[in-house]
Order: sequence, then structure tokens, then C-alpha cells
Amino acid sequence: MHTLPSFPHPPMPDGKAGGATRACMAALAPGQPLPHASPRRALGAMASRLKQDGAVVARSTGDAAAPVADGDAWEVGASAGVWARRYREGARQAETPLLYLCNPVSLPALRGVLVDSGERGIVCNDAETQASRWPKGVQPSLPAWLAAQHNCTPFDPATAEEVRAILRAALETLYVQQQSGYFYLATHDDEAVAAPLSANDAAAAGLGMYRLPSPGHAPCRVRLCGAGRMLAVVVDAARLLQEDWNIAAQVWSCPSYTRLARDAQAAEQWNLRHPHAVPKLAHVRRCLDDSAAPLIAVTGYGQHIAGQIGGHVRGRFIAVGADAGMDVTAPWLAVTALKALADNGVLPAQFIDDALRRYALL
Repeated sequence: MHTLPSFPHPPMPDGKAGGATRACMAALAPGQPLPHASPRRALGAMASRLKQDGAVVARSTGDAAAPVADGDAWEVGASAGVWARRYREGARQAETPLLYLCNPVSLPALRGVLVDSGERGIVCNDAETQASRWPKGVQPSLPAWLAAQHNCTPFDPATAEEVRAILRAALETLYVQQQSGYFYLATHDDEAVAAPLSANDAAAAGLGMYRLPSPGHAPCRVRLCGAGRMLAVVVDAARLLQEDWNIAAQVWSCPSYTRLARDAQAAEQWNLRHPHAVPKLAHVRRCLDDSAAPLIAVTGYGQHIAGQIGGHVRGRFIAVGADAGMDVTAPWLAVTALKALADNGVLPAQFIDDALRRYALL
């Protein structure tokens, strides 16, 4: 759905590291069929495949050992702290693509995993699948800390297809482009039937967001963004807006609000330093600048995570998170969208009262 700019890529690394990277990229090729599974289980299956094709995969239990069901591919048979992260090839040291499967709920536990990993590779946390008092299974300090670490690129994928796109983006960034740092993926266990992503949408997902297909051709009046489990809630809210109020909504999946915000900040800084050059356009602006309709960005974390993109979009912006003081449900999001439109003078305020009664939210 998007035409992304093409940039020349450096050649693949040579030797064993290059062979492992090429094998991993081939194993995650978009043409390969994916089971209709949750992101967690799909990632476990991909981890097993990557391990066969040259990746080093490690299983770390963090501060709470997760129960592993029979046949659960998330258990890949490796133990924390005993894998080889690097190996020598002649006189130089080469690096192997790495995938870490873990479930830390606290920041100290996650930092322990990062010490073992050398803050390098792809760290996948399935704490969201465990019973917890915290939103998305982790203490609030953990996602806030990750968003502040510039050597970390955090993602919250909604579907198995997004997991594959993000893993490919991580391999490309870390092992083809040889950039430093690590990727972090939060995974949930809700099964979702997702259509295969086009090449452009998969590339856009790796950059932080892509648009879901719209059911009709009516002009967009409100834009809804969601990440992880919240994407399904956002899709349901868009359905309510269309069916109950005849309001067309654009829906965007945003697996990384943090990557979007950093990319926008980097573009702004470059444009400031190069006033006579052709301005760089950030991915979030490339996606959203064609409309000034209200935009509601939803996350399962605290609303500040989604709020990172607020200064980089046109129109009225509302961030909604787990700390919003209400259950983040499709009816509440529909009412939030109606209020944004009423505040813009597009709808009479009576719509809000009618929606509150219709959805029994009073």
C-alpha cells in the first residue's frame, strides 16, 4: 500500500556470519506460508527454523520461569548464559545473528538478559502471556526505559506477519547494515488471522507503521492507530464508527511508536542542519501528512509510549494507553473519536451523548 524510498544496501557480510544471515533471511522470506497463530507461537516456530538455518537461539527465563506446554516451539532447547555469541574466523571475529527468548517482567531482570546478550541481537519477551498486575505483563518502568535507550529499537507486533517483517528488519539492520544495538519484541498469545503483508507493507512495518486495508472508499474522517493486542480493539472501534455512525476511519498498525518518533526527530535535525538540501521526510509524516483528520494512537503500555509521535503529526492528536483511567475498549475508542470530531466542529456534541447511551458507558 505504500511506496517506500529505496536506498542502496551494503553487501551481506562474508564468511560464516554472512552465510548464517543469508540463511536466516531466506527462512523468513515473505513467500513462506505462516500458520494462523499468535505472535508468540509464530515467533517460537520461526526461532526453531532460524536455529536450523544458522542462527544462535537462546532461551532465558529471566526472573520467573514460564511454563512451557508440550510441543511449544518457544522452548528451543538452549539455556541462558551458555551459548556462544561470537566465534573466531581466522584472525578476525565474526558475529552470528542472535535471537533471545525470555520473559522478564521487571527492569532489573531485563537488564540481566541484556548483560548476557551484550546488548546485541533480537530480544523477545513473552511476559505478556503470564498473569500479572501490570499492563502487558511488565512493570511500567520497563517500556519507559526501553523507549529511552537509543541502542534499543522496541516493537509491539500485533500479528505473526508483523513478527516476520520485524525479524527481517532486525536482521537487515543489525547484520547486513552492521548497525549497533538490539531489537526488542513484546509478544502476546492471542491468535489472529492476518493476510500476508505486501512487500511494501512489510517494509513499512519494520519502519514502525503501515495502513490496514479500508473496507470502503469514503473519505477518512478520523484516523486510528494501534499496536500489539490493541490493534484488534482499534479495528473493532473503526467498525463501530462505520456501522453505527457512518464515519469512515483509517486504521494503522504501529508496531513501534518509538522508532517512528526517533526517525521523525532525526529527520528534523537533519533538515535543520541542511537548510538548502531537499528535506528528509520521516516515515510517520510520509504515512500521515496527507490528512489533518483527528488521530487517536492506542497502546497497551502507558499513553506516553503512543504519545511519542504526537508532535510529528497533523491535526488533533490523542494518545490512549493503559493508564487512561478506563478500560480501553472499542466502544470507548469510538466515543473518543466522536468527541475529537465534535471538538473540531465536524459533529454536534449530541453524538457523544447518544454514543454513551448506546454503548451503556454512562
